[in-house]
Amino acid sequence: MRIESLIAVFALSVFSFSFFSFKLFAIFQQCSYRISEFLPVVFKRKNSEIVRLSTYSLVFCIVLTAFSIILKETIQVSVYATMSICLSGSYYFKSKIIKQAKFTKRYIRIYFVACLICGFYSLAVVNFTWCLAKNTQYLACVFLGLLPTLTPLFISLSTLINLPYDKVRYEISKQRCRKRLRHNKKLIKIGITGSFGKTSVKEILYKMLSVKYNVLATPMSYNTPLGICKTVKKDVGSFDVFIAEMGARYKNDIKELCKLVEPSVGIITGIAEQHTATLGDIQDVKMAKNQLIEGLLPNGFAVFSTQTPLSLEMYEEATCKKFLVGEDANCFVRLINAQQTESGIEFEFEVGRKRYKTFAPLLGEHNAINVCLAIAVCVNLGIEVEKLLAVIPTLTPIKHRAQIITTPRGVKVIDDGYNANLKGILSTAKSIEVFSGYKIAVTSGIVELGKNSQKINTEVGKILAKSFDLIIGVGANARHIQRGAISNDVEFLAVKRTE
Repeated sequence: MRIESLIAVFALSVFSFSFFSFKLFAIFQQCSYRISEFLPVVFKRKNSEIVRLSTYSLVFCIVLTAFSIILKETIQVSVYATMSICLSGSYYFKSKIIKQAKFTKRYIRIYFVACLICGFYSLAVVNFTWCLAKNTQYLACVFLGLLPTLTPLFISLSTLINLPYDKVRYEISKQRCRKRLRHNKKLIKIGITGSFGKTSVKEILYKMLSVKYNVLATPMSYNTPLGICKTVKKDVGSFDVFIAEMGARYKNDIKELCKLVEPSVGIITGIAEQHTATLGDIQDVKMAKNQLIEGLLPNGFAVFSTQTPLSLEMYEEATCKKFLVGEDANCFVRLINAQQTESGIEFEFEVGRKRYKTFAPLLGEHNAINVCLAIAVCVNLGIEVEKLLAVIPTLTPIKHRAQIITTPRGVKVIDDGYNANLKGILSTAKSIEVFSGYKIAVTSGIVELGKNSQKINTEVGKILAKSFDLIIGVGANARHIQRGAISNDVEFLAVKRTE
């Protein structure tokens, strides 16, 4: 086959791959670049994406094979070009995605190598088949037609090729981060974990500690080793406090984070059935979160919420210096008389038998607990409660976490869509009751629950049905939510999620 035709086949294959892979790369990134998590998602039964890719492959195979039998080489490449542009373009514009991929350096490396793999695969197929006996060229079209369906495998192979380099870079980044954190001997390092409320507590604590200290905190939901390394890119010698949000999707995630940060203060927001699909049952979730308490420095202390039975259990089992926050009489910071209004939460709290009254412009009683958790840490780090009282009324909701948005026409939208949990849904639903008018809930339920998905999302439906007039269920959990909502005679609408 002529060199011009080979170059054309290579370029067209890479071109097609760039269209067929764009959504799969976004899914791959959401799976934290884990092949073991990515492939089951893509190839699971009734997955519309792999069905769509297989359909495109079938069309490729049929059309290209038909033309390869009757046309010459140059025309075959032209037909391949036309099919590549039409099919890949059609796939790109029809297959919408909700969460776009972020063009990180790692993403670009994996994408570039995957494109090369795809291109060389096409060259190998064409060369091999054209070197065989006459009238076998149609085999090349069969294998070229498989390109769309092979896309997930090309991505996986590229990841494996990049793996040694990525691991080396990963270890170097962690060593640099650990060195920078250790360099500041006076730095107070705080770790926050739990099944919910981590980002909210972090942002509240950041604002409160800032009245006395120069504070550095991981931005947004950066709660992985790489997220912390990105935060600690430069010397932290000018900071007094570092706050690290710590997430766990797998067994030893927090253990690894504690080795990196070496916190002296730990905060447990609560333990719920979150990420049980990857961690195991709720006891496994507790064990994973407890790694923060086990990883505290000897002179450190921990703050626990009474919101969930397992966080209370962790408090009782902890051997470090510890403090309890909640509504119980024996709490170090005790929440009293929390009342939701349309403008925020009015509540009282006790610290050292002294009672204080305040107001936070936040939605949900759980946010009052989040404020109290931050107060407990601040008091133990030497900040007077009176200074904190000046900060609490200035707090603002975190984006997508019980955030109240008022449209130009006066419609109130409660955006609580970041990452649902049963405790937060219950608290927000109760808070909605203070608002008047027709109330609509749009929800995809709680994800990553594994075998507990049906049970818990049915409970979500029951909870929402008590506070809303209409529930719109989105995605795979809609049928479970509907099952819970039916018993309360609430109007329900299921919407097929567009991805």
